[in-house]
Amino acid sequence: MKRNVLIVVGLIASSVFLISAGSIITQPQSKFPEKEIAIALRNVGHRLLLHAGDSTSRVLPVKQLDESTYWLEFQSPFAFVPDSLVNIVQQSLKATPVSLNYTVNVLECTSREIVYGFQIGDFKQTTLVPCLGRNQPEGCYTITLSFLQPTYSVWQNKYLFVLAAVSLMLMGFVGRAFSKKKIKAVSETPAIQIGQYEFYEASRTLKLGKITIDLSDKESQLLKLFAAQLNQPITREILMKEVWQDNGALISRSLDVFVSRLRKKLKDDPAIQLMNVHGVGYKLVVSVSQ
Repeated sequence: MKRNVLIVVGLIASSVFLISAGSIITQPQSKFPEKEIAIALRNVGHRLLLHAGDSTSRVLPVKQLDESTYWLEFQSPFAFVPDSLVNIVQQSLKATPVSLNYTVNVLECTSREIVYGFQIGDFKQTTLVPCLGRNQPEGCYTITLSFLQPTYSVWQNKYLFVLAAVSLMLMGFVGRAFSKKKIKAVSETPAIQIGQYEFYEASRTLKLGKITIDLSDKESQLLKLFAAQLNQPITREILMKEVWQDNGALISRSLDVFVSRLRKKLKDDPAIQLMNVHGVGYKLVVSVSQ
């Protein structure tokens, strides 16, 4: 297919996609089921207290801080297990008509510091559930639930959706035709040698002999930073700033999760250690054979 034809097809597909997608997104927004969510959160509080062995203390009224954020308080201190909290929240919210991504934070009452948090997402959002299996001690806690996106009636007009999907496929076909040379150039990008591994940043892969290991975007960014400063400690602040552009409590826990994943993917080379530097951050150590 000639270049000019591809350009015309690409422009038409892009225009149709933008018009269709815009029409879908601007569909009337469905009413947010506030009462159902409040009931679900009270059920979360009730089950948490029962799980902690408390069948008499009250779950205080649920407060709505804004359109998508809810606040749950308790009459008495309690202890909880992160695994149970995650399961209870997921099961309770399944009973509501809301199928949105959300974050849950558990805060200490006095200091308002986050003692535990997790995020549940779909194929577009990252699911982060850190520190499972570590029991939290008895204390005064409050829980916040924040939904990450508004509810849109995307499926109300199936014809617009199909039109947008077809246009998107055409755009992908055109883009693929134009990117053949670019893909070839990426595949020829020199690898970064890390011990016995070969790290290909562009394709986000690790190779060990004939074995190819896929990396997520965050894992690839972290490994690039470590590879650039082998055997040197890198502070948590720098890692979070470079990869997440943030230094919040949840992001700090996310860093630990992704470092743990990298360790597992580098475990087949005994000369490589991704070490925790106490009070500082992490460093990637590659031992040189004598």
